[in-house]
This record gives sequence, C-alpha cells and structure tokens, in this order.
Amino acid sequence: MAKVYVFLGPPGAGKGTLGELFCQDSGVIHVSTGQLLRDEMELGSDLGQQVKELISHGSLVSDEIVAAMVAKRLAQPDIKARGVLLDGFPRTVHQAEMLCAILSENGGEMAAVLLIEADETMLMDRLTSRRMCPNKQCEAIYNIRTNPPRKAGICDRCGTALIQRSDDSEETARGRLKVYDEQTRPLVDYYEGKGKLVRMQSGDDAVEVNYKRLKAALKQ
Repeated sequence: MAKVYVFLGPPGAGKGTLGELFCQDSGVIHVSTGQLLRDEMELGSDLGQQVKELISHGSLVSDEIVAAMVAKRLAQPDIKARGVLLDGFPRTVHQAEMLCAILSENGGEMAAVLLIEADETMLMDRLTSRRMCPNKQCEAIYNIRTNPPRKAGICDRCGTALIQRSDDSEETARGRLKVYDEQTRPLVDYYEGKGKLVRMQSGDDAVEVNYKRLKAALKQ
C-alpha cells in the first residue's frame, strides 16, 4: 500500500528544503508533477503527446491529465513499497478530490498532510533572499541567509551558478502570498475536515532545527 504525503504552506515556508530532507531520511520517493510531465513527453506516451500538443498551443494541462499521470506513477512498485511525497499536486480542492479517488482505486493511503506555517515577515525575507539552481536536473533551492551554499553563488549539488528569479522582488513576493491565500488555503480546511492535517511552525532558524519540528509534527 502506497503511503502518500503532501506538504502545504505558503511560498518561502521551506516545503522544498524540508521535503528533500524528509525523503532522504525516510526513503520516501519525491514525485514532482512538473517532472512527471517532462518524463511523459520524453517517453512519447499517449499522455505525453497530449501534454506536448497542449503546451505547443499555449494551453494549460488539464487536471484530468495531471491526475492520470499521478495515478500511473503511484501504481508503480517502488512507490507502493516506499511511499511518496507529492510535489505540485494537489493544488486545489478539486485536485484533492481526484487524488482521493486515485488512492481509493489503487489501495493507497494518505499518510499525512503537513501544513508548514510561517510568519509573513519571515516569508518575505526568505522569498527575496532565495537563490535557485537553474539546472533542470537539479533545481536545488538556497537562501543566502538561512541556507546558503557552501561556496557563494554555486550549487552544492551540481556546481551550476545560482540565479535569483526575476519574480523574487518584494512586490511579486506579496502577490504570490496573496495567490496562496486565495487558491491553496481551502486545501487546509479540506484536509482538516478529513482528519489528515498536521501543523508545524517554520521559524527563522537553521534547516536542521525546522526539520526536527517537522519530524515531531509527523511523530517520526
């Protein structure tokens, strides 16, 4: 039975960094919906062809196609044996309902939905201090204050020069937090109603300190 974890939280709360540590520590497999889309296109599968055609026409990939890709991945033996941390799905209550249906069909279990909460002042600081690896096979995330690379400006993993995204300005950061509140917050109520929501507070501390809080929240 596949155990599924989902991490929720506003931009800058540390979902990516903490999720990576969680997967390394627990053996749970990290699955990004963005990577699933790229993989299916490279395979040339029927789903991949549909995605490629949509993207070529500037159209959005439907929830149904994303859900189909997630269902396909969750059915694979490594996920059933080790569990999965889903990244990028679900983003809406509709997608959460689709995930519930997928788990009912394949015998999976929603182990926990972790809400990573954080103070808005800290989030703004983190968002404007973030640096990212542009290498699509890496995409590591750093913060020049709280989680800097060992060598300034260089990715620890792959040696690629880090970048600051153009949308990491203060104005854009506030806009991203507003979008989160409007679109993603309903998931909190949804999963709280299901009895699957657990909470942790992300502080302006070392990554290791926040990771201890994560493990305590998940009781691991």
